[in-house]
Amino acid sequence: MEGSNRSVAAVILDLLAQEGVRKAFGIPGVHNLGFWNALSKERPEIISVRHEQSCVYAADGLSRATGKLAVAITTTGPGAANTLGAFGEAAISGSHILLISSEAPIKNRSTEGARGILHEMDDQSALFAPLAKRVMIGSEEFVLAKSCKSAAEAIATVVDFLKYLSTAPVGAGYIGVPADVLNQEFTGPIPQLSEKASAFVNQSKSKTLDLDPVKELLEGAMKIGIWAGGGATAATSEIATLSDHLSAPIFTSFSGRGVGSSSKNYLNIPIHEIEAEKLLSECEVLLVFGSQLDGMNTKNWSINFPKKIVLIDANPKIALRNISADVVIQSSDLSGVIDQLLGVDGKSNWVDVAQTSSQARKRIAASDKGKAGMALVDAIEKSWPSENNIVCDMAISGYWTGVYLQSRRPRQIAYPVGWGTLGFGLPASLGPSSAGIATLLVCGDGGIAFGLGELATVAQEQLPLTILLHDDGGYGMLRFDQKVMNHPERGVNLFNPDWKILAQSFGIDFIESTLDQLSAVLAKRSVSSTPGIVLIAESIYPPKSTSPRWNEE
Repeated sequence: MEGSNRSVAAVILDLLAQEGVRKAFGIPGVHNLGFWNALSKERPEIISVRHEQSCVYAADGLSRATGKLAVAITTTGPGAANTLGAFGEAAISGSHILLISSEAPIKNRSTEGARGILHEMDDQSALFAPLAKRVMIGSEEFVLAKSCKSAAEAIATVVDFLKYLSTAPVGAGYIGVPADVLNQEFTGPIPQLSEKASAFVNQSKSKTLDLDPVKELLEGAMKIGIWAGGGATAATSEIATLSDHLSAPIFTSFSGRGVGSSSKNYLNIPIHEIEAEKLLSECEVLLVFGSQLDGMNTKNWSINFPKKIVLIDANPKIALRNISADVVIQSSDLSGVIDQLLGVDGKSNWVDVAQTSSQARKRIAASDKGKAGMALVDAIEKSWPSENNIVCDMAISGYWTGVYLQSRRPRQIAYPVGWGTLGFGLPASLGPSSAGIATLLVCGDGGIAFGLGELATVAQEQLPLTILLHDDGGYGMLRFDQKVMNHPERGVNLFNPDWKILAQSFGIDFIESTLDQLSAVLAKRSVSSTPGIVLIAESIYPPKSTSPRWNEE
């Protein structure tokens, strides 16, 4: 493919289009206008947000909803630096995103370091290197954060990174291109995959695996459990089939919610509830698919793990920092592994998982601490269709929704407890709603304030977004933390605007509701193609999945 009469920016957009990218997110700046100058119907549309951090959050939200590559585009120096918190959330959560930024013009730089060019810094990619995806080629590690210096290097890097980022486990990458290079005409052939990238892709292909040790453990056990993480979303139907075959209850991490949910053995409560942890402790063997078994999902590894653990993951290294496994299978082809495990003789039912889930949920809903939270969850379950999307912020309402909602499919819910970034919700919801997916944002008054400017994006693009805003007068979870730790209540009670007037100023529909009315309100909103804000103000106690409640009896 020749690049006749195309700028470097145009070639990059064409490469993204070939990868299936239809929407990107960004803010134009003096250094990155080459991307906006190259826009056309055949190239990705760039949705203009109001803060650079939002463009990466939006890409993260779109990637979580679709499982596909999503792209953010920003400008040099402070523009790129503004994205760092969102880039970290995407990277730690394993979202498939690429951040492309302009950098200071190469023609004006000094070989001795920054000299004071507008927005210049010595090494812009170094901001992202600690968080970016790493790949091993042989014994050598490569970090997917790179500042390019020429047109050929920039385009070749895009070609390589698109391959690197697509292999499991997916992650986040950064590419920086000098402003003057972006605008250069590129007429040469598009570079082929580099020798190193080709080697990486080849070594990532499935190898013949010895699954006999796994089969031996399974054949000798009567009580088997399955733990599914975010890395197992592509194998959801296979995990459901394996669960039914082995009569194995399915426990899920936060990002694995919905994996295997078509099985009768899918557990609709988190491991933080006593019924789930008791059930896990009764398993003789636990099959772990695509999970790092991180601290937030395991109460900092204090849960009662089964004595025998089988870890199956594209990159089991991180999980092995957290637990010991009797058998480790490194594979990105979870479906292929499961297909072989189905050769083990089936097992008899040893627990009624549906009944366990139902009784636990009734217990929580009947409790003083869980009544309001489960009423919120119940209202959303009854009214919000499973084909629609849900984005949660770091808020008490988000903690209930993200963990306790009966997720009916993988990727239905985006929940930011990878890195745990407050303010994720509103900008992340721009991603799926920009793709035409009706989206429910569940957030608090503290978190939404981080990105209130994005209401302008919501209104300008007329996104199919419903914002369920829980106003509890500030940082409700932090207020609870202070109470639990016997700290004085300081810095957590916030001044808020008149939400109705604020919504009206953006031309966004506004409804006040109670928890009793919420289901009917959300049912109407779920079929709306225009944005709206639904305000609730009732007191909601934090759920057991939040760390201050982990050790409650």
